[in-house]
Amino acid sequence: MKPVRRNEGKDRSPNPARRSDEVKKQARTSAKARTSAKKAAGRAADKGKRASPAELASTLEQLENRARAQQAILDNIVDGVVVSQQDGKIVYSNQAAEQVINLAITDSSPDEWSKRYGLYHVDGETPFPPTDLPLARALRGEVITAQEIFFRNNKNPKGGWLLVSARPVLDPGGSFVGAVAVFRDVSERKRWEQEMDLQLVREKERNDTLERLRLTVQQLSTPILEIWDDVLVLPIIGMLDSRRSGEVTDQLLEEIARKQSRFVIIDVTGVEIMDSSTADRLLRLVSAVELLGARCMLTGVRPAVAQTLTALRVDLGPMLTLRNLRHGLQTCLRMMQADVDVTHAVASRPQVAARR
Repeated sequence: MKPVRRNEGKDRSPNPARRSDEVKKQARTSAKARTSAKKAAGRAADKGKRASPAELASTLEQLENRARAQQAILDNIVDGVVVSQQDGKIVYSNQAAEQVINLAITDSSPDEWSKRYGLYHVDGETPFPPTDLPLARALRGEVITAQEIFFRNNKNPKGGWLLVSARPVLDPGGSFVGAVAVFRDVSERKRWEQEMDLQLVREKERNDTLERLRLTVQQLSTPILEIWDDVLVLPIIGMLDSRRSGEVTDQLLEEIARKQSRFVIIDVTGVEIMDSSTADRLLRLVSAVELLGARCMLTGVRPAVAQTLTALRVDLGPMLTLRNLRHGLQTCLRMMQADVDVTHAVASRPQVAARR
């Protein structure tokens, strides 16, 4: 039989009033703990704010070292650097900036920058408007990249060229506080470019002169002569390549169409060598001439050229070949006289028929 324990079956819950007092006591204890924690945190924060003299000296030294390092970097940059406040007052310029323009950069009004430092457009004659200078535009919030400016002053009589970039300066909060300009001397590069441009112009003029000389020689080597009424002579001297044959063909066809010539004599007395390609070009020339209604013949074929053409089995087709230019002209005159006789004969037939 299970023994009965003491107070078994009785209500073990504490007294409600007593329980309420314990809850209130615990709440007061928690509030005191939170208050103590806040005070401790405040004392720790105050203690952290109040640095020791050694810590302050170390921080100051670090700031000074950083400022000196930044100053040394700016002073040793090969490009010129100029910093301006919002009102245009120059607050900083490094050594390179003064060395480039060979003038001391002073606190002058932006309206005087162009005149004081001798700034011009790239033509070297038109003064640069002060309001259009890169630093002045940067003070208005613009960003300028690689703008060329010509400068010339008393200490730089020959002048030079600057490549300038500028942009606004903003503080960490994004507020506009001024502008900075960075520039370098590009005079050597510009002079080299001008020299190259001058050389290109000279080279072009020389090429134009050579081309005119070539055209003159070509016209002299292949003149188109009218030696008789309706008779043109084309003497060919030297080699007849594809380019020259094309130009000769164009000139000859234009002359035939302009003068309405009936006969063309191609004289090759001045041609010492004629291969299959040259003969083919001559045949093409003859075909083009005959399409315009003119009769073409070849004169002055040398023995060596004849042997070469025979060995190569070049077929000159229906092209008439004659001994020399004199024989060619005589043949043309006979043909013209024959045409006249035929014309007269045709015209006389109606008269004969009428008499019968």
